[in-house]
Amino acid sequence: MLSKSEENLYRVKIALQLSFIVWVMLAIFMFYATFEATTRMYGTFLLLFMVVIFTPFLPDGAGYEEGKPE
Repeated sequence: MLSKSEENLYRVKIALQLSFIVWVMLAIFMFYATFEATTRMYGTFLLLFMVVIFTPFLPDGAGYEEGKPE
């Protein structure tokens, strides 16, 4: 069981993740609209590398149960 503060912290983490994803998508769209093909290729490799590096640190949702009474 999660306490109320842990549940709120978990929800804040998820909200920050979703917000981060949206900002990254906007940055990618602006990057692709601005730069030429060679820079795009290197940027794509850099983005894939960052995804591989940071994915293990994202929360997986284990241990969180929606709507369970305490």
